[in-house]
Amino acid sequence: MSASTSEPSAASLLREQHASHRATVEDAADDDLQAGTSSPSQPAAKPASSQAPPPTDSLELFPELGGSAGKSPANLAPVWPVKAGANGRSNGASPAAGTPDVSAPPSGAATPRLGASANPPKLSIPNQYSESFLINKNEIRSRTELKRPLADVVRDFNRKSRAQIKVPPHADDVLRIEVTGPKGEATTKALRDFVSLIGTKAKQDHFIPRWARPHIIGKGGAVIKAIEEKTGARVHVPKDDAQAAADQDDDEAVIKVVFEGNSQQVAYARDIVDNIVNERAGDVEVPVKGIPAEFYPFIAGPNNSFLNALEQEKDIRIRVPPAQPFSATPPVVPGPQGRPVFTPAESSFIQLAGDRHAVREVRERLEQRAAELRNQLVVEPVNIQPGRHQFIIGERGISMQQFFDETRCTIVLPTEEDDDVKIVGFAEDTGLGVEKTVALAMDMQCSNMDISRFHRQAPVGAAVHARHVTRYLQDKGELERIAKSYNVHFNTPFSEQGALPLELYSRDGKSIVKAQAEVRALVDGHPPARIATYAVDPFYHPYIRKEVSPHVRQTYGVHLVVPEPSEPRAPVLLVYEGSSDPASFQVAREPPAKNAVGEMQKSLREARAYLDELMSQREPVASNQIEVPIKYHSRLQKHVKKEQDNAAHPIRARMSNTGETVYIRGPASVVEWLTAKCLEFVEQEKRDEKERDFTLEFDFPQRFANHLIGKGGSHIRELREKFDVDIQVNDGKVQLKGPQAKAQAAKAHITALARQLEDEVTHVLKIDPKFHRELIGAQGSQIIKLQNRYKVLIFFPRNQKGAKDDDSASGSDAGKPRRQQAPDEVIVRGPKRGADEARDEILSLLQYLKDTSHTATVTVQKKQLPSLIGSGGAALEQLRQSTGARIDVPAPKESEETHVDIHIKGTKAQVAAAKQILEEKKAIFEDTVVRRIEVPRKYHKALIGTGGATLRDIVVKAGGSDEPRELSRTIQFPKQDADGDTIKVEGRTEIVNKIVAQIEAMVAERESQVTESVDVPVEKHRTIVGRGGETKRGIETEFKVSVDVPRQGSNSTAVKIVGQPADVEKAKARILDLVKEQEGETLQVPRALHHAVANRGQIFRKLRSDFHVTVDHAGHALPPKPAPPASTRENGALPLITDDAEAAADLHSWKVVDNTSAAEEGDIPWVLRGSPENVAKAKAAIQAAIEQAKQNPTTGYLVLPDPKTYRFVIGQGGSKVNAIRKQSDCRITVPREQSQDEAIEVVGTREGVEKAKELILAAVREGIAARKERDSERE
Repeated sequence: MSASTSEPSAASLLREQHASHRATVEDAADDDLQAGTSSPSQPAAKPASSQAPPPTDSLELFPELGGSAGKSPANLAPVWPVKAGANGRSNGASPAAGTPDVSAPPSGAATPRLGASANPPKLSIPNQYSESFLINKNEIRSRTELKRPLADVVRDFNRKSRAQIKVPPHADDVLRIEVTGPKGEATTKALRDFVSLIGTKAKQDHFIPRWARPHIIGKGGAVIKAIEEKTGARVHVPKDDAQAAADQDDDEAVIKVVFEGNSQQVAYARDIVDNIVNERAGDVEVPVKGIPAEFYPFIAGPNNSFLNALEQEKDIRIRVPPAQPFSATPPVVPGPQGRPVFTPAESSFIQLAGDRHAVREVRERLEQRAAELRNQLVVEPVNIQPGRHQFIIGERGISMQQFFDETRCTIVLPTEEDDDVKIVGFAEDTGLGVEKTVALAMDMQCSNMDISRFHRQAPVGAAVHARHVTRYLQDKGELERIAKSYNVHFNTPFSEQGALPLELYSRDGKSIVKAQAEVRALVDGHPPARIATYAVDPFYHPYIRKEVSPHVRQTYGVHLVVPEPSEPRAPVLLVYEGSSDPASFQVAREPPAKNAVGEMQKSLREARAYLDELMSQREPVASNQIEVPIKYHSRLQKHVKKEQDNAAHPIRARMSNTGETVYIRGPASVVEWLTAKCLEFVEQEKRDEKERDFTLEFDFPQRFANHLIGKGGSHIRELREKFDVDIQVNDGKVQLKGPQAKAQAAKAHITALARQLEDEVTHVLKIDPKFHRELIGAQGSQIIKLQNRYKVLIFFPRNQKGAKDDDSASGSDAGKPRRQQAPDEVIVRGPKRGADEARDEILSLLQYLKDTSHTATVTVQKKQLPSLIGSGGAALEQLRQSTGARIDVPAPKESEETHVDIHIKGTKAQVAAAKQILEEKKAIFEDTVVRRIEVPRKYHKALIGTGGATLRDIVVKAGGSDEPRELSRTIQFPKQDADGDTIKVEGRTEIVNKIVAQIEAMVAERESQVTESVDVPVEKHRTIVGRGGETKRGIETEFKVSVDVPRQGSNSTAVKIVGQPADVEKAKARILDLVKEQEGETLQVPRALHHAVANRGQIFRKLRSDFHVTVDHAGHALPPKPAPPASTRENGALPLITDDAEAAADLHSWKVVDNTSAAEEGDIPWVLRGSPENVAKAKAAIQAAIEQAKQNPTTGYLVLPDPKTYRFVIGQGGSKVNAIRKQSDCRITVPREQSQDEAIEVVGTREGVEKAKELILAAVREGIAARKERDSERE
């Protein structure tokens, strides 16, 4: 908007008012001279030696904002004079420091400043702070409203306040209020509270520039709410409208802001607003509209030369959007004598940022430049094949900037409605632009490929089938793959009749030929028999693509090609791919076999049938349109989303709009339902609009205002959105404005919130900051879990940067004192029960952290780390598992440091255990030495010993570990294929020295050993070796020698003895004594009793172990061992194990054999060899066994029906069978392999055997009964 010359505009007056106010040094308090008070007409009294300054309260000399020099000072308004601290210096008048400097009355009259007083200077008291305020008496409540004299009001107020109020005499129509108290916010607040107590409510209009409106309101209303909370005044800023949007870039436009409150609140709020306007008045950022986008490169100039010059000249920032090759409104080519028509850009405007006046000048110059370009630029059309356009500008061509730099022209590529490429530039430059364009487009070789000719007999038509194949290949990405493989570019033009010939572009003709060959193979692999179509309403395309296509591919092996939104009239393609995995599927490149065509057709028919059945279950698609005022569209959109989210419709309707017309499309029933919902919503909105002025006000605890508002106003915005009412919070009051029903619902919600907050408690926990990180958890996970579980808020101290950022972003807390959270404080706030439980859990977790936060550090050499970590970290993990401590080992980085720190954390016991182990390993490593000794290789085998036994004994005796890994590291022998005799010994000094001493002693002993041979007949070698080598080992151990017995089959009789001479002689004597031909004593044993006496070879083992007597039979053949009776289970004599157990308990197979009646007759010799005394003992034992066999001539063989019952005969630990043996005086042998149908063997007298049988069967019956009883108890 603009102002006429006869009558200045409101903005012009505003600028004059601002310009007329100039602060001077006289406004500040003098440190050396404290001025008293006097009437406004009297100048300040000064010392005689000083020249009297001009009166600072003169409106003629110092006019103020909102007033004129000619106004009378009689009509005074409240004023906040400059604050004077205890030291006499000015505290400033910034709103941020407390209170405003100047206020104006609602009439707009100027406000006089407080003049100097003729009273003597007052004494300045340390740590005391004073302020004063002037207020018109007509703005003070009447005596009736105050209900008592003003002096009584002052006295009562001072009695309750730390700061003291005084009302000294002043001008007749002005009241001066002074406050004195401790320096800080409390004194300023006391003055505000007193003015609010005695002052009347006022309303004042104030004009500000329209561009300042968003800065006054702030993001989400944060700034204006902060002003209201800080000052106590209500600030009304008019709503934005269409005219405001049009005037947004007009610096002259102003808006009226209305302040409500007492005079002090209004003055304070107005000054804050003025300060915001003054701060924002310097720099602006505005768009330049009305300039065609084709002009941008010409405005910027070559290499941005014109813009750079403007930026340096005017000290502003200019951003010109980059030129684009496509335009929604391309320039119109004129007739033979006309000028081209350029359309202004609809978006992407030139942006100017900087000083307001400089921006205005630059914008005018840019607009002037654009007007000149309209008359200078021409448009030259060039007709180029559409497929070649991609090679002019873009990824396959050059950039717009490069084109402009080379030709001083811009280019506009055609849209679908236009085929000509347009060159824009000056008349003398367009020729070069045309040449460059043609060169870029025609540099590519082009070849056309008509794929429709490969399937001319297609039932749907060759061109239509070619289009189907092209769509499928595009959907599978085959054309893109070929293009990348051969560096070619495809253009796939379509027409109404089908596909036009493919266009292939490349700079290499060979690549085009190769690409054509691949395309030909793909087309051959997709004859008409492989492809079918299915027509469906485009509305269901997204549903088919997302929900149906995967199922059809998996079930029928048919791939669905769903049309893109740009081709709504195209059908859905069904392409047979087979049952292969889609992830590994390869597109067919060969014609299908004849026998496969039938399967293809069958799968396509089944897929079509499935789609038919599926779509028959869907409702027909319907459309509807309704008229909805645009102002309701945003709320309608949210309402529709909410309704469809809550509805059970599987397929949603879609909505769009053109102006006020809203289109609804979808399933018929959903469209009908949604239309009704939309109309119902619109009608409700219209009814609500009539009730928008309904206001509901109620009390809300002021201490909970921040909770209601939320961080940055987030919660109150959510409530406004939810209940569709305006919500204002001020001084313990909540005002709701909107439809009555919605306001009542919002009130119920807010009052419920207040009740909830009344139950809220706050716990302040003192927690050492070193535990904060672990309590919070990774990315706050631990605290978020507690907050969600107990519905509380948990605050940890912020660092300085975080606190600063949060304060700047939180508008709802502005103007309110905020308790400083100590670094060791954690605050838990929420409902009492939840807060208590959250506190207890945090403290429990803290105690756990304390218990497990013992730490220790062990410093080790860096080169020790690999041994501590082990292969793949195995050693370190074992240490962690064994101690339970957390052990952090630094990575062995390359550095000059020779030592590193290992950190241990855990409980006290865990840390102590881990530290002790590491200290021990450290001591071992630091005391580790390596010694190498030369030992002839012939002694290595003896040092290692059988299975490493000797080596292990050497290390263990020296105090080392027998753990295999440590053992192999302690002593290392050279490999067999390596040269040298060096043995490496590594370990602690003491252990290494002992090991070396042992090895040297053993070697010395070996070197002093002698070797003697003893001739021993081959048949006697077994005697020297003994059972399992027992005799040989005994000789070696006893005499400390090594005995080498020739291998069996070598026919050597030389037994070598190696050792010390004396030991060799002793061993030799023992061997000769063993092999000396002993006189064997023969004992005749009846052949019939041989096996009974041998007792399965037990007697031979007893004689050998107890008496060192061996037994042979002088070459006589052993009598055959009596066999138990054949199993009768096979012939059915016994019941099956599946028969009833109780019924089969008494069934068994029993056979008794008389040993004395055996067919074997005669005796068999038992030759006993050993010392005479041992032979005599052995003979006595054999005679006893023979007598016992004679007394027990009967053997019984008992086979039970169920092998599982044998365990009842044995009993726990053999208790049952031992008891039967004692009772029957029989030898009872229960077979081990009971499942092999072996019999229980009972040897004894006839009566004893029968008794044993009965006892065995009784034990079986008893066991079966007990098992049956247990089974019934379980059931």
